[in-house]
Amino acid sequence: MEKWFRQSINFTVRLGEIRLLTWPLSACVLKTHFTELPAHPVAPAELSEFFRNSIDVVVTRSHPIESSLSRLNILPHAIRYIPSSYQRYWVVLDSGFENYLKKFSAKSRNTLLRKIKKFAEFSGGEIDWREYRKPEEMHAFHKLAMEVSLKTYQERLLDCGLPSDQQFQENMLELTAKDNVRGYILFYLEKPIAYIYCPVHDGIALYEYVGHDPEYQRWSPGTLLQYYALQCLFAADHVKIFDFTEGEGAHKAFFATNAQYCADIYYFRRTWRNLIKVALHTGSDGLSRGIVQVLEKLKLKAYIKKILRSTA
Repeated sequence: MEKWFRQSINFTVRLGEIRLLTWPLSACVLKTHFTELPAHPVAPAELSEFFRNSIDVVVTRSHPIESSLSRLNILPHAIRYIPSSYQRYWVVLDSGFENYLKKFSAKSRNTLLRKIKKFAEFSGGEIDWREYRKPEEMHAFHKLAMEVSLKTYQERLLDCGLPSDQQFQENMLELTAKDNVRGYILFYLEKPIAYIYCPVHDGIALYEYVGHDPEYQRWSPGTLLQYYALQCLFAADHVKIFDFTEGEGAHKAFFATNAQYCADIYYFRRTWRNLIKVALHTGSDGLSRGIVQVLEKLKLKAYIKKILRSTA
């Protein structure tokens, strides 16, 4: 059964990772997990009803698709816009951690073991990482994770680090009371340097908030903590899937057991104002892609990205 929820979202125009414009919108967002959706998206039958109830946009994130869809379509009652399509990755937690490790090639397993050994030597012979799941542990987790989050480019540049507001913390504690959240932190000499925050819904652990201290980038803290987090999750009886959520990345592809091509689909109320918003969004995205291609040809992409993330 499809699950629609009304919420406020921000529709943001960016140039690369730099935010240019943001519009707050009243949205109906589909919360049905993408693994339960068909591979042929169709416009929701409730569109007209949603728009009559002052909804600006109807959103389906990570809808499975078999091939690329046109980015912009004018429908009879809506503007369908697909800002992004990507591979979505997940790990099926059904065969035990030792069997899971067999999915990696000998070279990949050796690379993981070398990283573990290297960090252990760097930190005095042992790797200090911890799982947080009990109500009395989560306040400590949040405080430690915030120390890391404030140093990440997600927080400084994209404003999407771990939330610090009271509502988020109350929701975190509600999930904890039902054993439906996991927090993981990697330490170096008692200093938190990486975190993962995973709420659990219907047996699916979501890779919702993550980050690491850029000072320790060379030691691959995110990779190490991911390894240990999965080790714990394989042992959790009520968690069946670890979902890397939207977006691609080498880290996700490396650890995943499954992948599905998906698209984020927005159905806007059919107005000139919304058409202009969509045009600005797709125009800035096209310009960003062009700039990236030029920087890649000049072999400057990594350098520019490093500067932006370090100075934000």
